[in-house]
Amino acid sequence: MFEREPNIDIVFRNGLKNLEVLPPADVWDSIPPMPLRHSRLRVISGIAAGVAAMVSLTLLATWYVRNNNSPVLLSEVTTLDSDAGDLMLDIAKAMPVSRPAEAKIINLISTATPSGNDGQIPVPPTVSETTELVASADIPATDDVPDRPARLFTDEINVVAAGRFDEATKNLKPSVSDLTGVKAAQRFLVGASLSPAMGFSRSGENARLAELINSEKTRPAYTTGVSVAYKISDRLSIQSGIGLSSIGQTISDVAVYAGLSNHYAVKSSYLYSVETASGLILAGNTDLYLTDSKDRVGTLIQGNMADPSKYNLTRVGSDIQQVFRYLELPVMLRYKLIDRKVGLNLSGGLAYGVLVDNSAYTGQGSELIRVGHTEGVSSFNISSQVGLGMEYNISRKVIFNLEPVFRYYVTPLSEISGSLYKPYSVGFSSGFFFKF
Repeated sequence: MFEREPNIDIVFRNGLKNLEVLPPADVWDSIPPMPLRHSRLRVISGIAAGVAAMVSLTLLATWYVRNNNSPVLLSEVTTLDSDAGDLMLDIAKAMPVSRPAEAKIINLISTATPSGNDGQIPVPPTVSETTELVASADIPATDDVPDRPARLFTDEINVVAAGRFDEATKNLKPSVSDLTGVKAAQRFLVGASLSPAMGFSRSGENARLAELINSEKTRPAYTTGVSVAYKISDRLSIQSGIGLSSIGQTISDVAVYAGLSNHYAVKSSYLYSVETASGLILAGNTDLYLTDSKDRVGTLIQGNMADPSKYNLTRVGSDIQQVFRYLELPVMLRYKLIDRKVGLNLSGGLAYGVLVDNSAYTGQGSELIRVGHTEGVSSFNISSQVGLGMEYNISRKVIFNLEPVFRYYVTPLSEISGSLYKPYSVGFSSGFFFKF
């Protein structure tokens, strides 16, 4: 049974839930409106914004007045030795005149005009060409020092003739190029670059070459060097130089053991060979014993000789690293697609490489053991390269360049596999160039 006493609040709530009691109408008229409270932070923010706007407008007005009412100083005038009558003319309508042979040039030092000066030379703020004033002046005797500029006031100079002045919309102040002559354009660039890349190779339809490539891992490649570029035009330049390119492969799953010379002596230049996609590795180190499970390792040891695998040898490696280095002479064309502080350029060209290092190693880190060299690698190659990258002007003379580069070997890298083995690589080239 429901107890009413302990749950009296529930009884009232259920009994009065549909009851609505409205206050009399005159009660609403007696309730005062809620006062509006202004936030102190909003008032302070408004005052600060007004002060900031006033300071900004004051600085802007000061800058405008200084740049539009700056006085124009005459750097030199010509004076006549002979007494010449004063000539009143309108400088703005004056025709160009040549300086008389007897006139001499004196430098003016800007000084304050003495009090009581009634007349001043009205110098327009701008001129369209270099102008010389032909004037007569009384030069004080104290200033007759050969290497000392004369100190003249504007009321001591009487204009006789002047060059033509143009409208007052051009700036009279000479630029550096007006004073020192137009500087020659910077046509040459000298710089250094580094291009790390990752190489790839395609096997085509040759089953044996595909098997060899699948058992090899491409080593990280790089190209570095110095270059010189000449700007044919504002956007087009030709670039050349000298560089060093390094490529190679890692022949995996080849066991290499050391200590064979303690048990077996031969007179031949090598005992073992390893077949690879780029050529035949000849193991010139006769202290090494090589073996694998993929029928790539060959030997000159006859079958009736002792089996080297039964000797107590030390394993020194599980793969062989091929390294080929080429000295390259590139010729590149570079075109600026966007010529701004951060620009975009397109490059392309060819590079002729000469083989300078052909080595095969085993081991890891600093414990590398020379195995031999690769027979059948081309002694020269020609590679093509295209790139599209960013050019950032650090300063007026220094440029930083970063661009993705695609490189493809036009000539075969191996004389054995011929045209079947033409690797390619994708990398990033970065470098600094100096303009002069």
